[in-house]
Amino acid sequence: MTERGPEDASAHAEDRVADATRGDASAHGEDRVAHATREDVSADGEDRVADTPRHDDASADAEDWGAGEAPGEIDEPATTIPTAETPSIGKRILSAGITILVLVLVFGFVIPQFSDYRAMADYVADISITGWLVVGALTVAFLVAYPVVLTTVLRTLRFREAFVNHMTGTAITNTLPSGGAFALALNYAMYMSWGFTPQSVSAGLLAAGVWDWYGRIALPVLAVVGIAIFAEALPWMWFVSIGGAAWVAFSIWLMVVILRSESAAEAIARWVDRVATRVSGWLNRTPPAAYEAMLQFRTDLRMTIAHRAVPLTAATVANHTAMAGLYTACIYAVGVTTDQIPVPWVVLSFALGRFLVMIPVSPGGLGLVDLGWIGLLTLGWQTSNPGVPVDTDLIAAGVLLFRALSLFPPIPLGMASWIFWRANGSWRQDWKTARRGETEIAVETS
Repeated sequence: MTERGPEDASAHAEDRVADATRGDASAHGEDRVAHATREDVSADGEDRVADTPRHDDASADAEDWGAGEAPGEIDEPATTIPTAETPSIGKRILSAGITILVLVLVFGFVIPQFSDYRAMADYVADISITGWLVVGALTVAFLVAYPVVLTTVLRTLRFREAFVNHMTGTAITNTLPSGGAFALALNYAMYMSWGFTPQSVSAGLLAAGVWDWYGRIALPVLAVVGIAIFAEALPWMWFVSIGGAAWVAFSIWLMVVILRSESAAEAIARWVDRVATRVSGWLNRTPPAAYEAMLQFRTDLRMTIAHRAVPLTAATVANHTAMAGLYTACIYAVGVTTDQIPVPWVVLSFALGRFLVMIPVSPGGLGLVDLGWIGLLTLGWQTSNPGVPVDTDLIAAGVLLFRALSLFPPIPLGMASWIFWRANGSWRQDWKTARRGETEIAVETS
């Protein structure tokens, strides 16, 4: 699992998100992380948490979302619970129109120019029983991988809670353009209704999102290394690989500096604040509270990764492996061979194609991402087999099979999960009393 600018939650947040899930969303987000600001391919779900906002006036929101009334007033840190403002009818119509236009152009005109849907269907129909068993097993692994990440960053979170939460959010982002904001607001409401404090949720989702983006950047680097070992890497691949490795190394170094030195964190926060203020002035916008946000980022991240960096890393690797594994299995299940497109090329196409999800014109980047995958796989075929005609029907069949298995199953599962959450009262706890997540953090950092 993972690429949203929330404000203070209103008293009608529940109605808005419920309407989104029933109507606009009909039911995700990687990228969770990314997010209310960054959407991922449906695969991830993880993309919508990478830039998790902070919280403020948590008690009112918890009550709105059904988390229960507090027995008394509790002073909370200055934080902000994310919410999603309902867009105007005009914006909703425009967004839906753009989505429909992109889907019609891609699947109705562009893909038919080089592929035949009947031939694709024939390739899928010819998949062996063994192939279906492998693809089915990896689909299950794909569905459960990110909930495991969530249980790592919120260690008091039970797997069944993580699964219900993740499927509900993923269903929204898989059906609603720019649905990450709705999904994140609902995810927070669910966590709080189960007794998690807003601050512990932000800390956990922030850590999961940061690690997810490290995984996104590292995957194409590893794929290029694999191509260099087993095939012939093109010059631009080394540029991508070196640039990605340098960015990962720099960001890790910067994060370590921020986490280990309070004075360095404050200096960096002041610099970021000055830059943000200057850019906001150029754009005639109100400058954001960048200094406070940077220090809150440090606090949240320290709270979560103090004793969880290793298990979080392992869970993140498993999550990306599950996604890439399902994609790779789908490509080879329809009949593509490793001689035609080597495994590293398949992984590279998957890793690079996922970055197109950051263009939020359709749910999960549907359409544009698929064209990116087909184009990269075609390039891999041509590079590995010069002069051999490319079977674009075969490639497109594998890509669309992956899309079907990663995009559609979370939608009914998410709808059922949302209904279950609304109807089930046995999991509910008052977060002001239970304070789940916070207790765990206090124990770990004591």
